Amino acid sequence: MDHTPYLILGTGPAGISAVEAIRKYDSQGRIVMVSSDSYPSLSPVLLTYWMGGHCSSEALCFRDTDWPNRFGVSLLPGSQAAGIDGKRKRVDLSDGRTIFYDRLLIATGASPILLPIPGHQTRGVAALRTALDAESILRDGPPIRRVVIVGGGFIGIKLAFHLYQRGIDVSLFEKEPKLAPRMLDIESSQSIERTLRSHGVAVETGVEVEEILNDQGWVAGVRLKGGEVVSCERVVQAVGVRPNVGFLKDSGIAVQEGILADACMQTNLPAIYAAGDVAMTLDSITGGRISNATWPAATRQGKIAGSNMTGRRNRCVDNFPLNALHLFDLRVAAAGYAGDAEAGESERFLIDRTQGYRKVVMKDERITGFILMGDVRDAGLLLSRMKRPVSLSPAEIDSLHRLGNERDLPPGLGFDHGLYLHGK
Repeated sequence: MDHTPYLILGTGPAGISAVEAIRKYDSQGRIVMVSSDSYPSLSPVLLTYWMGGHCSSEALCFRDTDWPNRFGVSLLPGSQAAGIDGKRKRVDLSDGRTIFYDRLLIATGASPILLPIPGHQTRGVAALRTALDAESILRDGPPIRRVVIVGGGFIGIKLAFHLYQRGIDVSLFEKEPKLAPRMLDIESSQSIERTLRSHGVAVETGVEVEEILNDQGWVAGVRLKGGEVVSCERVVQAVGVRPNVGFLKDSGIAVQEGILADACMQTNLPAIYAAGDVAMTLDSITGGRISNATWPAATRQGKIAGSNMTGRRNRCVDNFPLNALHLFDLRVAAAGYAGDAEAGESERFLIDRTQGYRKVVMKDERITGFILMGDVRDAGLLLSRMKRPVSLSPAEIDSLHRLGNERDLPPGLGFDHGLYLHGK
C-alpha cells in the first residue's frame, strides 16, 4: 500500500504552486505528484510565442528539470487519476497503482473544446494545449501556406498574431459579433480587428465555420455558413476549454462543469482541494461561480490550496477575469466585466478616447471592470481599486477621469492579486 501525506494530481501552475506553498510550512512531509503530461511544468501560455519563434522549447517549461528533486517531490509521470474514493482517501491511477493520501489536491486542468464540425477529424485539425499540439500544427502534413483559426478569444488572437510573425497567412473566424466576447466590448473588438487586418491577418466576426474540407485525408479548406470556401492547410480550434472532471464520477465530489471549491479552495469533501482550470471558484464581483481559466488565477489558487493543505485557513479573494494582450503596437488590458456591461440606473461607464480607448464600469460606486487599449499604464491602479471591499469616495471617482499620468504598468500584472494569507 502506497501512502502519502500530500497527493497532487497535475503538474501545471496550480499543482506546482501548491507544492512550493506546502514546502513553506512543511519541509519534510512526502509529496507525490501525478502527471499525464510528457512535459511537466509546461506553460501553455507560451506555446504561441514558441510558434512565433520568440522562445525555445526549453523555455516552455516554467520550472527546471531538477525542480522535483529540490522540493522533495515523488513525481509519477505518464499516469493519471482513474477514480477517487473520498471516504477511504484513495486514488486509483490509470496504470493500476493505488495511492492513499491524507490531503489531496485536484489540479488536473482542462482540455480544449472541439466543435463537432463536419470534417473535424480530418488530419491537420488541431487544438492548442500541449507542446505536441504546437509541434503537430507546424511540422505534420503538407507545407503550410494558410491557417484557419476557429475562435477569436485571447488564445485565438495571440495565435493569429504569432503565426503571422512566422510568415504564415492567417484567417481568424469568430461566430460571436465581437472578439474575446467575455472580456471585450464592440469598440475594443473592432480596434483589434483593424489592427490585425492592417497587418494582413484576415479576421471576421459573426462568421461560423460550417464544414472542414479535405484532400486525400488532409485539411484543404473550410466552408463558411453562407457557402464561402477558404483554402488552408491547417485548422486550429480555439473555442475554449472544458475542465478535466470525467474521472470524478461516483467520487462524491461536487461538480458543476468544474469542481466546486470555496474561497479556501476546499471541495465539499474533507481533505480534498481543487485549483486551477479544473475548479469552479467564487467570483468576488458577481458572487457566482466562475471558471477562471488563466495562468495567474491557477497560480494564486495553487498557493492557497497548498498552504491550507498544511493546516492554514487562507482565502483567495479578488477572484475575477483578467487578461492582457500585445499586438504589434497595440496594448490591451481587461479585467472584470466591462465587455457586456450596459449602462443603467445602478451601472455607469467612464469612457475616454483621448489616449487610445478606456472604459471603466462602475456599479454602486465600485469598479466592476475595465478595458484599456493603447495606454495601459493605469491597469495596476484600476486593479487596486477594484479590490477594495468598500465604495470609492467622490474624490477617487473624480480621479478616474484623469488617468494616464506617469503611471507604469506593474510587471507581472495580476499574478499576485487576490491572494490573502493569514495564520502563517
